[in-house]
Formats: sequence, C-alpha cells, structure tokens
Amino acid sequence: MERVTFSFCTRGCEEPSTSLAVTPEDSGCFKSDKSKATRPLLVAAVFVIHHLQQPLRFFPYGLRSQIFVLPTKASEIQEESLQQKDDSEPSREFIVDLVGEPGNVRGADSSINEKWQLYSTQRAVLSGVFWLILWHLFTSSNGATKEEERRVLLQLKDSLNHPNGSALVNEWVGNDYCTWVGVSCDRNLHVRGILLPGQRQLGLGIWYPNATLLSHFENLEFLYLPGNRIGSWIMPEGTLFFFFFSPLYISEFDFNNQEYVFSVWELAALRRMSNLKGLDMGSNPLNGDMIPQIRSLPSLVELHLSSIYPNHAFIPALSALCELKNLRALDLRNNSINDENIPPCLLRNLSSLETLYLSQNHLTNSPRILAALCNLRNLKELDLSDNFLDDSSISSCLFNNGSSLEGLYISRNKLKNSSSFFSDLSFNLFQGNFPSFIFSNLTSLETLFISDNEFDGTLSFATFANLSNLQQIDLSNNDLMVNTESPSWFPSFQLIFLKLRNCHINNDQGRVVPSFISHQTRIEVVSLDYNALQGVLPSWLLNNTTVNILCLRGNSFSGGIPLSSGFATSRLTMLDISDNRLSGQLSSTIGNSFPELHYLNASSNAFKGEIPSSYGNLTKLLVLDLSNNFFQGKIPINLRQNHTSLAQLILSGNNFHETMPSFSNMSNLAYLHLRNVGFGGSITRSLVNLPILEVLDISWNNLSGSIPDWFHTLPNLAIILLSRNQFHGTIPISLCQMQKLHVLDLSANILSGVIPTCLNNITSWKKESELLLPHYRWPSASFADYRVKVPLTTKGNSLVYEGTPLSFMTGLDLSMNQLTGEIPSQLGKLTALYALNLSFNILTGHIPKSFSTMAKIESLDLSHNNLVGSIPHEIVQLHFISTFNVSFNNLSGSIPFENNFRTFDESSYYRGNKGLCGLPLDTACTSPNNKPPQQDEEEERAGIAESDFFFFSCIAVSYVVGFWAVILPLVVSKNWRRKHYAVVDSCIYICCNKFSGFLTHIKDCCGTLNTKILSSN
Repeated sequence: MERVTFSFCTRGCEEPSTSLAVTPEDSGCFKSDKSKATRPLLVAAVFVIHHLQQPLRFFPYGLRSQIFVLPTKASEIQEESLQQKDDSEPSREFIVDLVGEPGNVRGADSSINEKWQLYSTQRAVLSGVFWLILWHLFTSSNGATKEEERRVLLQLKDSLNHPNGSALVNEWVGNDYCTWVGVSCDRNLHVRGILLPGQRQLGLGIWYPNATLLSHFENLEFLYLPGNRIGSWIMPEGTLFFFFFSPLYISEFDFNNQEYVFSVWELAALRRMSNLKGLDMGSNPLNGDMIPQIRSLPSLVELHLSSIYPNHAFIPALSALCELKNLRALDLRNNSINDENIPPCLLRNLSSLETLYLSQNHLTNSPRILAALCNLRNLKELDLSDNFLDDSSISSCLFNNGSSLEGLYISRNKLKNSSSFFSDLSFNLFQGNFPSFIFSNLTSLETLFISDNEFDGTLSFATFANLSNLQQIDLSNNDLMVNTESPSWFPSFQLIFLKLRNCHINNDQGRVVPSFISHQTRIEVVSLDYNALQGVLPSWLLNNTTVNILCLRGNSFSGGIPLSSGFATSRLTMLDISDNRLSGQLSSTIGNSFPELHYLNASSNAFKGEIPSSYGNLTKLLVLDLSNNFFQGKIPINLRQNHTSLAQLILSGNNFHETMPSFSNMSNLAYLHLRNVGFGGSITRSLVNLPILEVLDISWNNLSGSIPDWFHTLPNLAIILLSRNQFHGTIPISLCQMQKLHVLDLSANILSGVIPTCLNNITSWKKESELLLPHYRWPSASFADYRVKVPLTTKGNSLVYEGTPLSFMTGLDLSMNQLTGEIPSQLGKLTALYALNLSFNILTGHIPKSFSTMAKIESLDLSHNNLVGSIPHEIVQLHFISTFNVSFNNLSGSIPFENNFRTFDESSYYRGNKGLCGLPLDTACTSPNNKPPQQDEEEERAGIAESDFFFFSCIAVSYVVGFWAVILPLVVSKNWRRKHYAVVDSCIYICCNKFSGFLTHIKDCCGTLNTKILSSN
C-alpha cells in the first residue's frame, strides 16, 4: 500500500519537528481536532502531492517543507533529486522518470522539451489545486467538537488552579459548558467568549497559561482575564493558531502583567491578525519601535494603551495611530500626555471616534486640543478627569446641537463654575447652591455625578422626575440636604446606580429611606451610607431581586433583618449593614435567601445568640465580618472547616469563651481576625492547614503556653498579632525564618529571655517590600473597592491601617514583657522597619549606635527599662522619626537636639533619667559633651568584636600564621628539616616501642589468667 510521508519544522531547526504519514484508507485529520468532513480533502491533497514530485513550501507563517519521501512505480527518487536549484533545468532522474526506463532513452531527446513543458503545466495546475485544498482545510473546518471544547475548558480550569487552587470547581460541572460561569457560546454551541476576572486564588503565585489551549476555540471572539496575575503566556505554537481566529477582541490578554516584556516580533505577529477588532495592551512596557506595528491592523475599532511606560519613548510614536481610520474607542489614560506632545493628527484624523479616554494626564487649557475635540462629531463619551483643566477648558461646542456627546467625565480638575456642563463633576472645587433649575432641559441626561464637592442648600429629587433617561446618580459627600419625599412626585426614570452617601437624606421627613427606590425595577447598586436613617430595614429594599450591592452602613436602623421565607432569587452579592442599631438573632435562612452573597458586613450592631450554621452554606462568600456584636456559643464548624471560598473571617469583639477551635481545609482563607473573643488554651496547631494565611489577629484573649515554633511553615504569613495574652517562655528563633513578616506584635505577655539577634535575617524588615493585599471589586466599576483593615498600635496610639499604609507598614512590638539582656546591635540593620517598641521590659546596657542606620524608622520606644549611658549623637540621622521615647531609664549626658529631634518638645519623652541634660529639658549641661567617658570606647570595641568580618578575619589570620610558622622553617633550613625528621622518628620509635610493650603486657596477663583457670579446674 502506498504511503506518503512528509515532515516540516519551524524556521531554523535542524531536524523535522512534526511528521505525517497518510494512506488513502487511513486518511485521518490533518490536525486531531478537525472534523471528519475534511478527510476527502486531505486524500485529494495527498494525491496532488504524490504527483507534484516537488518540495512544497506549503505551510504559512514561517513553516516550510524540508523532506519528502514519495515512492514511485518507475524508480525511487532520491532526496537530493528533490532539491532542485533551478526549475528550468530538470535533473537526470526526472528526465528518466518522464520518458521511461533507461533502455527507452534512445530517441527521447527530441521530445524531452515537449514532455517537460507538459509536466510543468500539470505541476502548475496541481499546485494551484493543492493550495486551494490546503486553504480550505484551515478555513472551512467545522472546528472542534463540543466534547473537545469542554475538555479544553477543563484543562484551562486546571491551569488556573495550579498548583492547589479550587476556583470554578463547583461551577464548571456537567456536560453543558455553555451554562458554565464565564463561558459564552454562539448559536452553534461553540465557545464564543471566556470571561474569568479575578478567579486565580490568593497565594497561588503568578499564572502562566498555555496559549495553545486557546487554539481549539476557533469561534472565540473575546477573552477577558483581568485580575489573575498573568505573568506571560506559554506560546509554543499557539501564536500561529491565533491567526485563524474569527475577529477577536482581546482584553487584558497576555499583556496584563508588568513583569512580561514585549518583543517587536510579538507585536509584528499581531499584524497578521487582519480581522482583529479590539486590542488592550495597557500597563505594559512599549517603546517607540513597537507602536507602528499596530497601525497595520485595518479592522481595529477599539484600542487600549493606558499606563504605558516608559512614556518618553511611547508618546512620540503615537502619530502612527493616526492611520487607524476605523477606530471608535481609544484609551490613553495615565500616559503623561500634555498639550504639547499629543500628535495633532491623532484627534483630527480619527473622525470615527465614539469613546475617548484622556484621564490622568497633564492636559491644561490648549485651544488646539479643544478645537480638535469639537470636530469629533461622533464622540459619545469623553473622559478628561484627573487633569489640570479650569473653567475655560470646557468649550460649549461639545454641547451644540450637532454633538453626539452623551457622557462627559471631568472630575478631579480645577473647575469652579458648573453652569455650562454636566455629568461627572465629582472631586472638584464647586461651591454654593446646586443649580437644579438647569435640569429641566436636560431630558437626555443619563449620568449625574457631583460627589465630593462643596455644594450646599436643599436638593429635591422632584427636580429629576421628568428625566426619563437618567440611569446613574451620585450626590455623595457634599453639604446638600437631599429631600426625596416632598413635594409629591413619581419617577419617570429607571436607575441602575444610586449613591447618596452622607447626604442628610430626609432630615425634615423623619429620616426615612427614599420611597422612590421601591419603583426602581432595574437598580443594581444602592448606597445610603452615613445618613442617620431611622426605623426598621424595609423588606422591599432588602429583598429586591435586581439589587446587586446594598450599602446601609452608619445609619440608625433598629430591629432585625427582614428576610422573606423561601426567597432564593436574590442577586445580592454585597450587603453592608454595619454601624447601626440592629439587634436580635441573625436569621437562619440567610444562606437560602442570598445564595450569591460574596460580602457580608454586619459588624458593630447588637446581634446576640449563636451564629447560625447556615452561614456556612454561603458557598460563594469571600468576606464575613460579624465583629463587635454580642455573639456567644461556638463558631459554626462549617465556617472554619471545608469553606474553600472564604478569604476573610472577622469575628473580633464577641463572647465565644471557648478553647481556640480548629481550622482546616480553608484553602482561600487569608485573613483571620479573632481579637477579643474570649479564647483560652493554647494556639491551635491546625492553623498550619491554612496555606495562604497572611494576617492572624488573636490578640486580647486568654491564650497561654509558648509562642508556636511552626509559624514559619506558613509561607505567606505577614502580620502576627498576639498581644494581651498570657504567653510565656522565650521568643522562638524560628520566627527569624519568616522572610515575609511585616508586623510582629508580642506585647503585653509574660515572655522572658533575650531578644533574638537573628531578627536581622528577616528580609522584609531590611528591604522595603509591599504586602500585596487583595482588593475585592464588585460588578459596578463606579463603586469603591473593599479594603482590608488591621488594627495596629504604633506611636503610642491604636490605629486602624488599610490600603497603601497597611501594605508598606512594618513593625516589631515586644513591649510589656520580661525580656532581659542588652538590645542587640543587629537590630540596627532593620533599615525598612517603621516602628520598634521595646518599652516596659528589663533591658540593660546602652542604646546601640547602629540604630542610626534604621533609615525608615518613625517610632522608637525604649522607655521603662534599665538602659545606661548616653543617647548616641548619631541617632539624629533618623530623618523620618516622629516618636522617640527613652523615659524612665538610667541615661545620662546631653540630649541630641538636631534635625527631627528639635521637634520633640515634650520633656515626657526623656523624664525619669536623672543624668540627662539639655533641651528640651530645663536641666542645663555643665559641658557640651556631657557623656560617660568610656561609653564610646566600649561600644566601639563591642561592635568590632561582634562583627562577622572580625570573626572570619581572625580565623584566616590564625590559619595563615599557624600553617606557615611550621612549614616555612622546614622549607628554608636543612638543619630544621633534620631536627624535624629526628623528632618525628623519635616519636614514631617511642610510640611503637610503648605500644609493643603494651601488647606484650596484655599477652602475659592473658597467659597468667589462662594458667590460673586451668589449675583451678
């Protein structure tokens, strides 16, 4: 049976990397995922190849044929015969094959040219047929089967969860993948879109997806994977297959991580995606050589280039985008664009633009830019927020009759007059009464954002009654008195977003919840925080089937939580009812009422009783905060075991009064706050089962025993708060192995012993590093993120840290214990430490001079110890220090009074040290350098003796001196060598003689003993 074998390899390889052998009876798919419909075409392609007898460069984009073995009836054509240098000069082997066997060559010369012309014609025709068939194989395939796409989706899920995650485990089950979360299909039930934002769990590290998996989705049109910490894509050959996609919208594809660096080749490869509709390369390093590659995408309609760096190389290349005439959406946010460096053609040529984002740049008041904006007649959405625009920057031409503008975002500028434009006016400097009269003519208004200004007066919602297109309102954080109940009115609009934070709602109407919300059938976000609203929670608000986010924090609601029995159609994902006066027991049906709940905050109320076990049934819950209530009993077992979605569990300030329970199989738990809950006993070792735990707060309890020596087995643990317990023993050395430790608070316990000198091994205290705290973003992009909060004691005050201050906070608090010995000078190497508190111990010795190198220190408390000597003058080099307390020690000498130390005018920082003098104390120094005479010398000698350099230097010198003191005389002096050998020989003789005598003595003893034994018998 004839078999055709051909191989191909990528450009530059030595050996073929892929081969294919096909017979007419076994002509399967060209690729394993092609349908059976392509088999006849492949058989035809094989037939064409068999008759072409020439190497074909058949595969596009860099793949080419290298070897063909094609058996023939007449003779076996050798490989070298196929490597024709010139098609016009056929080889001898080809001539023989055309005219017959060698015996038939006679008389063939006259007909060789005719036969060769005939052969060339046939070859050209067959080549054309071959190319058509091959193109059809790639473009007309029915694609992967449903089972194939399902299998690949599961592989993508496994990659997302590598090495031990659990995302989508409960969601991606069954055979109908079109119903899976984040998967969209077309009419033929092929995957059309994949949307998986923020699915990769904390602690799993950077994700490197295999791009080849996506090549199976030939109908894929959009891919959305933000918030998954993608480092880069593994692209063995997947890049080639992307070229065969239908028009593809790529959003935060393999470009959403700053650790990934582009090459010109990769962007050049995008040029072949001629049908590409959308491209997002924001927050990536792109130089000027790469931007021109984008202009070769004629079908591009949406382009995102926000936060590109370095700006100085990127901005001059923007003129290349002027050729994208079909572009309808352009995002250039946060690129340091100003009035001078923006290319003039960019706004002049892109006449099809409908959406333009220029926020977070350096735009001021350029007539050229304003005129160009007015010429964009199709512009519907314009974002100029976070610039330096004033009132003259916004031209009235944007609102002329010919304008299509629907949304204008100009927040965070320098605007002061609101009479000529509307929409997003938040975070500006507007003052005075809000001009509500202007809204009577704005019947097309859809969005009204005026938050964070200084508007005052009364605003009645009846003003908006006829604005039927209104969808979003944010009036937060002004001095407005918002009235929603009088005069009587009925809304013609259907809101999607309503935010009235701190708006003094209905102060004259009983401070009731706005009743018009009950008529909103499309509303998704409702925020009524900090309005002192009273009464019970309206059941119609809590049980609204369209509300996704409901925030009622900081009001005066009373009573319980009204839940409808059997209610299970709620879309609520975020519920915040904290800081109210709610009371009673929590409803046990909440797990059934809100199955989609991701965030629940009921803290700072008066709830009592036990926490219902049904809260453990909220399988999608990420954050649960029930702190500062009156809960009793035990923590439900399904809240502390096998709850794989829970990331934050905050139960502080309750009355559980039990032994600390166990925690297990909570693979996503990163924050555990159990402060002041009455726990007793020791710290449960089950915490080692929380692999990504970052914050542990079990302070203010009755825990006892020693500090565990297994904390270092939790690789991500960064904040440990164990203060106000009854721990005893020494500080475990194993803590020095925690390289990511940011804050360690062991204060107010009964710890003894010395401070470990190895604490200077903790990397995060020596080199500034950011603690990567998660931000939970909810479906509405206009809503604020939820941020992690941690209470910490520093600078003598207990403060709640969150956001950026918490991310960079580092501190060590060992105060109020029974620690002894001297302060290790090695602590001076903690150059990234912000707070150090060693007060209320029994420490002795001097204040180390090495503290002067703690460059980041802001708070240093050494008070209430037995320290002696003077305050090192070098400590004035601490330029960030704002709290310095050495009171109640035995210090003496003058107080340093330079740089930041001039600001310490409170003598309480130094009192209790009878020997101190100078400002800010009233005691004058008798001499300028009033310090103990031997302190500097002692510290200098101690510092030298304790240094590693000194130690290893001593070893090296001792080795060199000891070795050469023996060897050198033997090399130089013959007399020494003779004496040395004589001594060695004498030693050997003496040792051998003594050893021989010892053996003879042993032999005699054994003989005597044997004789006595025989005689006795």
